[in-house]
Amino acid sequence: MTDTNTETNETEETENELEELQQKLQELREQEGIIGYILRGTKTASIDLKDPRKLIEYAVLSSTAFEESQNMTKALQMGEPKKILLESEDTKLLAMNVNNHRLSIFMEKTVNHDKLYKNLK
Repeated sequence: MTDTNTETNETEETENELEELQQKLQELREQEGIIGYILRGTKTASIDLKDPRKLIEYAVLSSTAFEESQNMTKALQMGEPKKILLESEDTKLLAMNVNNHRLSIFMEKTVNHDKLYKNLK
């Protein structure tokens, strides 16, 4: 019985953490300079982008950033990366793992990504 109760409690905690994260992301989405986000779990994904026509491009960028950072840190024996930041002339991508979900936030270059990271981790 203890194992079942422990699993139930862990599932409830995970669901609560995910709901809390989703709420933070909805609030984040309303901030100026936020282009959108992709939150991907093992079975589901939540996507909110200002321009959904670019969904595939954003998804590929997000996935590639995670995969390549994993490959590089593994090759260098650095351990799991806490966050990934890709920056272009006008925009940034902040990618991180939160509650066993891959979160990618796309934003204008002027947005303070460190503040976002601290709020979401």
